[in-house]
Amino acid sequence: MFILGGILFILLGLALMLWIKSPGKAEPITDVDGNSLDTSISLIEKINLGGVEQYLFIRGVDRTKPVMLFLHGGPGSPEMAFMKNFNTDIEEDFVMVYWEQRGAGKSYSKEVPDESMNLAQFILDTRDLSEYLAKRFNQEKIFLMGHSWGSLLGILTAYQYPELFYSYFGIGQVAHQYKGEKISFEWAKEQAYQRNDKAAVKRLSEMNFPDSLAPNADWLEFLLEERKYVIRFGGSMREMTRVWPMVKMVLDAKEYTFTDKVNYMKGNLFSLENLWSAVINKNLFVEIDSMQLPVYIFQGVYDYQTPYSVAKDFYDQLKAPQKEFFTFENSAHSPIMEEVDKFNSIVRERVKNSTVLRNN
Repeated sequence: MFILGGILFILLGLALMLWIKSPGKAEPITDVDGNSLDTSISLIEKINLGGVEQYLFIRGVDRTKPVMLFLHGGPGSPEMAFMKNFNTDIEEDFVMVYWEQRGAGKSYSKEVPDESMNLAQFILDTRDLSEYLAKRFNQEKIFLMGHSWGSLLGILTAYQYPELFYSYFGIGQVAHQYKGEKISFEWAKEQAYQRNDKAAVKRLSEMNFPDSLAPNADWLEFLLEERKYVIRFGGSMREMTRVWPMVKMVLDAKEYTFTDKVNYMKGNLFSLENLWSAVINKNLFVEIDSMQLPVYIFQGVYDYQTPYSVAKDFYDQLKAPQKEFFTFENSAHSPIMEEVDKFNSIVRERVKNSTVLRNN
């Protein structure tokens, strides 16, 4: 009883600490002396998209800068907390809008209809949000950036509604994820063998790669196990090979309430259960051969969540009025967080060119 009481006391203490660190309020953007910048914007906003209340984190050093809508990965894995840890510098050049998509993060709710969790609805949500942001910030158009799952959602939205965006930026671009998952699995097995990780070799050799039409439950079981090795071997983030640091970033984020943090993983699983079939069955090679706006792809050579070779092959066959493919030699799946200076410099220059063209 004494031991159980001690464990309970520790758990209650940890819960209390987490609750104190979870006010659910936007943190101001400050100067080097800690003073809020008069020109800045930092707020949490709730908006109704497609009949579902969803949340935005809007952050920028200068509220008059171009607007960049950032589509997070997953499905169901918001990245505001990660961006605040790795790349707040991007907020100097843009009003960054981190959207917590329906069923994910702060937008997770048991009231979100399962039937609304489909790719077509997410594209409509992205369209409606993009129109709202352009009007709200008095912009002719906005910029669109998608990471991982967000790159699939982003390029499909930009394909259908190019008139809403100056250009599209894809990071860890999804193009044919079924092929990518095969490459990822074989790479993980090869890495385990090369590292003489006998436990990993044994476990990976026991796993069965799902068929493309396998139910989501089979895919989730496979992914939750296989991704552990992709992360461990540096195929997710080159220098961060454990999950806990990323979890801690979410737990430390003051923009989330205690309930939001509890719901974060619920939203991740809920989104995967409902959307993974759309991801695994999309083949952009046969769906998109041309775009009507500039397209920029950012890919880490060590990316084995959305493998480099698949993204590059898709880029090579894609037609666009302007396109560029950027290789990041020291990154895996997240060059926006792994090679921050290089990433921001490239984006800044492309946006500057877009602005010049727009003003002319």
